Amino acid sequence: MPWQRIETLGTIATIEHIIRKFRELIDTDSSIPPELRRALHETLDGHLLEAKRRVLLREE
Repeated sequence: MPWQRIETLGTIATIEHIIRKFRELIDTDSSIPPELRRALHETLDGHLLEAKRRVLLREE
């Protein structure tokens, strides 16, 4: 596997880990109401997809 692909996969894994940690924070904070929690997760989903897209475009 080319080193660029390995670097790309590592970057994506790091981004996913960071997003997962944010999700854990959101889910464990009882002061966040369910509707806000849902909106925050949707926002994270959008950021995750955009970050992956940028990383993959950078590889090309």
